[in-house]
Amino acid sequence: MKMEENWHVNAPWAQLVVSTKVPDELFKTTLELTDKLYEDVNRDSAGIGLAGEIKNEYFITEEKLVESGLMQYFVQMTGKYWQTVLSNGNMWQYCDKKFEHGPHGIDYAYRITSAWTVHQFENEYNPIHNHTNCKISAVMHIKFPEKIEPPIKTHNTTDGKNLDGALTFNGMGDADEWCTTYGLNIDSTAVGMLYLFPASLGHTVYPFRGKGERRSLSFNADIISKKHMDSIIEQEKIEKENEKGSI
Repeated sequence: MKMEENWHVNAPWAQLVVSTKVPDELFKTTLELTDKLYEDVNRDSAGIGLAGEIKNEYFITEEKLVESGLMQYFVQMTGKYWQTVLSNGNMWQYCDKKFEHGPHGIDYAYRITSAWTVHQFENEYNPIHNHTNCKISAVMHIKFPEKIEPPIKTHNTTDGKNLDGALTFNGMGDADEWCTTYGLNIDSTAVGMLYLFPASLGHTVYPFRGKGERRSLSFNADIISKKHMDSIIEQEKIEKENEKGSI
C-alpha cells in the first residue's frame, strides 16, 4: 500500500512493515560514519548481545547519532511509523486502554534505545529472531556486494531473485496455522532504504557466497505517551532538587 510518494506500507499480517528511502545526504553521512566505525580499533562490539552468526557488529553511540543527524531522523521516522499504526482501524482507541497512563489519543513521545551496525561477510547470517525491551525496530541497508554467487537450486529464489543475503520477515507463526510459512522478502541490494517494523516481528538475513560486504544499521525504539513522559521529567526534576537540598 503506497500512502505517500516515499512511504510504503507492507501489511501481509496485522503487523506493519514500512519502507522509506533515506535522504541522499543523510545516507552519504551514514556510509561515512559506518566506514569510520568499522576502522576504529576502539569500537564497541555489540555482537555478544545479538543473535547473528556475524563477527563484526558494533554499537553507535548516542553522541554519534546526534552529531550525524541520524537521531533526529530516526525519531521522526519512528513517530511517523507509530502514527501509521494508530491510523489503522481502531488502533488508537485500543492503545488508549492498553498503554499505561492513557488516554493518549495520538500524543506520544519517542526514544531511540540502541543502534548498531552489522558488517556481514561470506557465509555469515542472522537466524530468525526478534528484539526485546523495545516496541519498534528498524534496519537501514547501507552496502551489498557487487556480485555474489548464484543459487545452486533455482527454486530457492523468489520471482527470479536470489534470496542469498536477503532480509526476510516471518509472519505471526503459530498464531494462525495458515500463515506459519509466510514471509516477506526484502531486496537487500536496494541500499539507502529504511525498514520499520514491530520489535516482536520475527526476521532473518540469509547468508551469501562471494566476496564483499553486506552492511546494515539497525536501531530499536520505545514509545511512551507525552503525558507520561512529562510526569517522568517532572519527577526527575523534583528528585534532583531534593538531592541538592540534602547536600
